Amino acid sequence: DGTMYVLNSGARPGCAITVLNMEEEFLGEFAEDEFSWPEGLALDGEGNLYCSDGHDHYVAVYTPDGERIAQWGEEGSNEGQLNSPSGLAFDSDENLLVVDSLNGRVQKFTKDGNFISSWGSPGYSEGEFNRPWGITTDSAGDVYVTDWGNDRVQKFSAEGEYLMRFGSLIDDGGQLSHPADVAVDKDGDVYVADWGNNRVQIYYPDGDIITSLNGDARGFSKWAQEFLDSNADYRAAFQRVDPTDMVELGLFQRPGGIIIDDAGHIIISDGIRCRLQVYTKDDDYLVPQFNL
Repeated sequence: DGTMYVLNSGARPGCAITVLNMEEEFLGEFAEDEFSWPEGLALDGEGNLYCSDGHDHYVAVYTPDGERIAQWGEEGSNEGQLNSPSGLAFDSDENLLVVDSLNGRVQKFTKDGNFISSWGSPGYSEGEFNRPWGITTDSAGDVYVTDWGNDRVQKFSAEGEYLMRFGSLIDDGGQLSHPADVAVDKDGDVYVADWGNNRVQIYYPDGDIITSLNGDARGFSKWAQEFLDSNADYRAAFQRVDPTDMVELGLFQRPGGIIIDDAGHIIISDGIRCRLQVYTKDDDYLVPQFNL
């Protein structure tokens, strides 16, 4: 229905889940100050939200209305235990895939938190991880994991068999620096939030680079404009910005999350800029629809 849920680590008085829509409207927040450091967010088929807390090593479950209905997980390195869980994604069987970042692995759980399986270990070889971060699945059930410390994205079968990597070893424009998140569209093209390079890299399914997005935010969203209109100090500060700096302010700075919705919108969280940039797939990807 166009409703979006965003992990907002900069919310006041503490971390929260912010709710907004594609009409650029702020709808509210919940779970205020209930997390130490929220990392990943995923929705199940019933619309319930699953959120990982990287500091306190658990997964919390909320209804769409913001009621916390479950919490599971404990710190450790044994099967089913977690050490700084980050990215979350559901597979086709509605099992939850959890990136167990500091344990260097991916773990699979039922929605109730019962351990099923895991794969990966700390390291630098194929199938190993150095602080993995984001995760997604494609229409075939294959799994993509951003291997943050190894500057690559690894692709696995649904059972955890290593298939391939994204992120060039040579300087052909396809390299990555600390990739934070990944998404796959209906055509199988792969989108990577290239955190360290302040861009989004787009690859063909075979790993060849298509293009890069550097960010192109223009103007304010409806929500942002309403905020400026009601806050004189912020409005005055913005009016002092040199117009020649506006192009640079439109670029990505530490993009940390990326998702593609059912309508094909490519939604990118622009971390340091505290906004979302929204694109539709195009031959050149030059013009975002709007910014939130």
